[in-house]
Amino acid sequence: MACKFYYFGFGSNMLARRIHIQNPTAKRIGAGRLENYRLDFHTGSKNWLGAPATIVPTAGAHVYGAIWEIDMCNLKDLDDQESVPDGVYIPISVPVLSLTSNTDIICRAYHLTNQPLMEVHGQSVPPAGIPLNRQPSQTYLKVLVKGAQETGIPEDYVKWLRGLKHNGNRVAAMEEKLELDQVQLS
Repeated sequence: MACKFYYFGFGSNMLARRIHIQNPTAKRIGAGRLENYRLDFHTGSKNWLGAPATIVPTAGAHVYGAIWEIDMCNLKDLDDQESVPDGVYIPISVPVLSLTSNTDIICRAYHLTNQPLMEVHGQSVPPAGIPLNRQPSQTYLKVLVKGAQETGIPEDYVKWLRGLKHNGNRVAAMEEKLELDQVQLS
């Protein structure tokens, strides 16, 4: 049995300070791109005061994120962090293109059990048309931007993240813990 596994973090777990809260053995391998999925946000999170990220199968779309190598001893911790026992997220295996080695790596990832049906974060939807239950909090979006920069995600994707509509909610304790004071959104 393998003693390590690969994990694709596309949301708050792109940020090292965030993933290390519950998964101290996580070691970033580099940036990765998941093809034929889109990044979306849905429902609500009491911890983040807004909609958390999910990945949704979508032909022709792609999601950038961090590829982590994690000790198997932290697998339950990661599942717990993603609320798998509560039925919030479901673990899946996906092939992620490593931007470092230009090879696919099979990674564990998670998607919301209650997936959004319609895309609302694309260029064809005006920000005013995005429902509140599809908006991340300001704090959560800052974590994504900082994590994407730290991971080495392409700048055009970081710019897209910065411009996503958020609900304005802030989680002061998390902003301080994750040192988000310098992160700018559009």
